[in-house]
Formats: sequence, structure tokens, C-alpha cells
Amino acid sequence: MDLFKLMNDARKMQAQMKKLQKEIKKIREDGFSKDQNVKVTLNGEFNLENIEIKDTKDTKKLQKAIKEAFQDARKKIDKRIKELTNEYMKGIPRDVQGLLS
Repeated sequence: MDLFKLMNDARKMQAQMKKLQKEIKKIREDGFSKDQNVKVTLNGEFNLENIEIKDTKDTKKLQKAIKEAFQDARKKIDKRIKELTNEYMKGIPRDVQGLLS
């Protein structure tokens, strides 16, 4: 294996990872409860940015709806991060990608 090529590939990977981190920070996803009474917005770092609640008087139902909406948004962000990661890793050789594991 050519050490110079490996070093060059590692630098490319590092640059790609910085771009990926910036893209992840830009992600915003809305999640909804099954009954659509709660909507949450999470960013790519899984921080809660907004929550909207339709009128409800049942506290237990509301708690469940908030959890459902949060999990829905989290799943969407996980999917987007995987897609972005795969996209950014396309140009990086497998042997260099293995250094991340």
C-alpha cells in the first residue's frame, strides 16, 4: 500500500467529514404523534427546537404523544444522517473508511 496515497486519502476523508458535520447541523425534521396532536422539530444534533401541541386535556395522552413525535423526528434524522454519510463516503477508498471503525 502506498503510504503517500493513504495519507492523501485520509486528508480527503477529513475534509469530507467536516463538510458532513456542517450538513448534519443544518438538518431539521418534524415528528408527529400518531394522533397528529403533537409536532416536534429536532435539529441534526437531536436538540428540540420547537414543539406544537393541539388542545388536549388528557395529560397521559399528551405525554405519550410527545414521546411519539420525538421518536418520529429522531428516526427521520437518523435516516438523513445515514444518507448524508453514505453520500460523503462515496469518494473515499474502503481501506481508508476502515480507519474510522
